Amino acid sequence: MYTVPLEGTRGAECSYGRPPGPPAREAGLKDEDWQGQDEATLERLLIERWLYRGLLLGVMLGAAVGCTYLGVRGVTTALDRVTVGVLLLLGLAAGAMAFVMRGQDLRLYRELRRRRSTRP
Repeated sequence: MYTVPLEGTRGAECSYGRPPGPPAREAGLKDEDWQGQDEATLERLLIERWLYRGLLLGVMLGAAVGCTYLGVRGVTTALDRVTVGVLLLLGLAAGAMAFVMRGQDLRLYRELRRRRSTRP
């Protein structure tokens, strides 16, 4: 929390969000988090991220199977409709996360390739 004194009052303060300054960077993998690392650490990070993406793809597959099963069985009750909606949202969210992770991983691949090409 960021606290500022209120003008015209004795000791009263107002608290709110983050302090003023440059805009906050987007959440996720920041350049300074991995650019100082060596190649072995970057490769381990990529493997860890592959595993996370695989898990997200498994969630997407499970949501697709669940929606297909409910669709074949017939969506008749409100509970079925809510279940299909939740499964669709879960699958879409997992897909979006995997897509964003892939974009960040491409930056890591490029950095590893650049380091290996400059190595004697």
